[in-house]
Amino acid sequence: MPSANNIAYTAPINPPGETPLSRDQVWAGLLLKIRSAETFVPSAIESTEVLSESVEPSTGNAVTIREVAFRDSKLRIQETVMAFEPCRVEFEQANTSVSNVISEGADGSLYLTYIFEWRHPGCSPEELAKKLGKEKRMSQLSVEGTIKVLRQLAEAGRL
Repeated sequence: MPSANNIAYTAPINPPGETPLSRDQVWAGLLLKIRSAETFVPSAIESTEVLSESVEPSTGNAVTIREVAFRDSKLRIQETVMAFEPCRVEFEQANTSVSNVISEGADGSLYLTYIFEWRHPGCSPEELAKKLGKEKRMSQLSVEGTIKVLRQLAEAGRL
């Protein structure tokens, strides 16, 4: 019996009418997000503390262990974050796995896709279905919110 909602959401990084962001700017922003999640979700995240940083010897991928503190609940969650330069960052915690993927369309347009595995051990299929709508909305807001913050950071010269 499934006990997870698997959701992917994609949005264009450079829709018509917006100042284009480069792949390098988007990648720099995702690296910043590893160290400073509160920059991207200040209403929900109070702080990010990097506990350790290393490089996976066989791949050269950066591995960061971090602790994220949430504002309202005072909850602190530890995550392992792997950066697969220049296209993907994976966040792994106890009940959620998230991939942030920069991809390119056939015409060269850049896209940002988040892939979520929202794990709910012990949930009935009915309970899982009830969570699906909220998690789909959160997935969409996460991608679109990240692009908005990336654009603000670029305009401020921080990327």
